[in-house]
Amino acid sequence: LLDSIVSIRGAVLLVGESGTAKTTVVSKYLLGRDETTTTSLSLGFSSRTSSKDVQVAIEDVLEKRTKDTFGPPAGKRLLIFVDDLNMPRVDTYGTQQPVALLKLVMDKGFLYDRGKDLTIKYIRDIQFVGAMVPGRNPVDPRFIRLFNTFCITFPPSESIKRIYSTILEAFFS
Repeated sequence: LLDSIVSIRGAVLLVGESGTAKTTVVSKYLLGRDETTTTSLSLGFSSRTSSKDVQVAIEDVLEKRTKDTFGPPAGKRLLIFVDDLNMPRVDTYGTQQPVALLKLVMDKGFLYDRGKDLTIKYIRDIQFVGAMVPGRNPVDPRFIRLFNTFCITFPPSESIKRIYSTILEAFFS
């Protein structure tokens, strides 16, 4: 599913409890991408993540294409993985500033230059994959609507036993 949606340039959000391997699935997926056509950036959100931190991280991997247009190196797409998407602190106005910045980029396709004149920087050829645990800070539904959202459930106990048995057998053999 992840590959199908990313191949049509859609955004994906995996939602599930801790331990359901959301981060592992996405990390393994990103490692398996063709490096000649795709580059990736992983962002781990916390309660201290600011919108400036996110903007700086994104701008660091982008190149200037024209006067006001930026993107990954020519011929490549940038996949940005945002882990713990709902972790940033909710401010007095009920928003999460890093999430609001990502919404602007995904929805409108640009960022504002944080310099004194606030010029627009158009961002091209990027996609987002996110992961979050339900029940933490509420995330703007207008942001969530931009994703294809999938619930990752915790595997049944029989599967857990089989997984750990296989690991332990391989280790002790």
